[in-house]
Amino acid sequence: MIVDCKHKKEAFQSIFEFMNYAEFVLGQKFSYKKKDLSKYYFHAYCVLLNDMLANSNANLHKYAKLKHNVDLNFDIKSSIKKIRKKFILGNKVDYRFVLVAQLLHALELLNINTLKEDDKLLLQKKLCFSKKNFALALEYAKDHSKIKSEKILKTFMEHVNFKKSHNKYKQTKIKHIGICANMSCGKSTFVNALLGNDFLPARNEATTACVTSVYDYDNAKSMIGVAIKNDHIYAIGDNMDTVAIDKWNAEADHIILESDLDNISNSNVVVAVHDTPGVNNSSNDNHRKITMDFLSQNKMDAIIYVANAEQLGTTDEDKLLKELLKLNAPFVIFVLNKADSIDTEKESMDKIIEDFRKQIVKIGYDKNSKIFPISSKAARLFKMALKGDADKFSASERASFVSLFNYFLDNTDIAGDIAGDDEQDEEIMIGKNAFTKKDIEKALSHSGLTNLENGIENLLGGTK
Repeated sequence: MIVDCKHKKEAFQSIFEFMNYAEFVLGQKFSYKKKDLSKYYFHAYCVLLNDMLANSNANLHKYAKLKHNVDLNFDIKSSIKKIRKKFILGNKVDYRFVLVAQLLHALELLNINTLKEDDKLLLQKKLCFSKKNFALALEYAKDHSKIKSEKILKTFMEHVNFKKSHNKYKQTKIKHIGICANMSCGKSTFVNALLGNDFLPARNEATTACVTSVYDYDNAKSMIGVAIKNDHIYAIGDNMDTVAIDKWNAEADHIILESDLDNISNSNVVVAVHDTPGVNNSSNDNHRKITMDFLSQNKMDAIIYVANAEQLGTTDEDKLLKELLKLNAPFVIFVLNKADSIDTEKESMDKIIEDFRKQIVKIGYDKNSKIFPISSKAARLFKMALKGDADKFSASERASFVSLFNYFLDNTDIAGDIAGDDEQDEEIMIGKNAFTKKDIEKALSHSGLTNLENGIENLLGGTK
């Protein structure tokens, strides 16, 4: 769902926080003696939230109302009856108390911190609360430690744990990684392989017309995002895919996404990856300006420079590397992409790496700079297969998978073996062909991407 809006660019994190909370609330399970009461709880929650927002036309409130729009064949009285009637009959579980807490927290995230008296009376009436119990519900919503009933406290724990986890996430330091390349280096495929999802469209022409930033969030249920133009958010969306991102890419100055990034966790840092336009686009001189302005105006903890292993040492490459050097980023990581196109029986990969090292040292980079040869195309396909997404392969991708798997399974020219789980013998079907999970893991390590992920982890102080 994509909703038009108008917010300042800086509001994206607050928007994401509400969107994540909405996904959490609507993903809970409520039951009584194995009977699922979830749909009744969600119906009550959505109707009541929309009641509270009925007279508001604020931008995020518009999204909230649409997100929580439900159409069931019964009214809210039936839903409230379902989530409380067993309590009356002797069951010690009453979901109305946690419902109040979750409604108030959602309103707080929407910058509604105080309920009007009329709204309180309406809420009390619709929830069929006595004045005394409604006062208790409001008290519990503010401080769950005041709850004396163990049964009611138990209904709060998932809510409390989510808030604690998200507060920790908000306080975790963000590490920013800028990704930069000239055209025809396979940068979009590289970003998709690194992040473990098809965040960016990958086509032969210059696809990245704006900066796309992806923030890691381990608890993400889907990809969410905002589109920005002239420093203002003009659209927000959930369940984002490459079609929606591609559309935004043609309109926006900056796209910010949030998702659970592959092989990266929030335990120590939050990783934010910023993909910039290919700078040597002959049809759009503005790409270079967009890239250099973004990287110079936003402090990067590391920059990943993606080179085409087939076309090293070009004039365009030297020019870009000199510009990047002036940014004084703490770390610059060099990726030699499309390494699988090198005939290592005729050209030594070690020799190619050393020649490239001489090139960057001559420009002014440290002689001990990290250089990683990889095949993004192979790594992306291997990761998709391991995640169970092989059914998304096109016919061409299935053929490429088989070819690249055969090439990388025992080929250590790009990267060597990395220890894995010896017990992984699960079979994965690619078309009509069966492959073991263990062998795909092995081929992935030989593609060079796992080495790069470990290198990023070490540089940023631990991200796995």
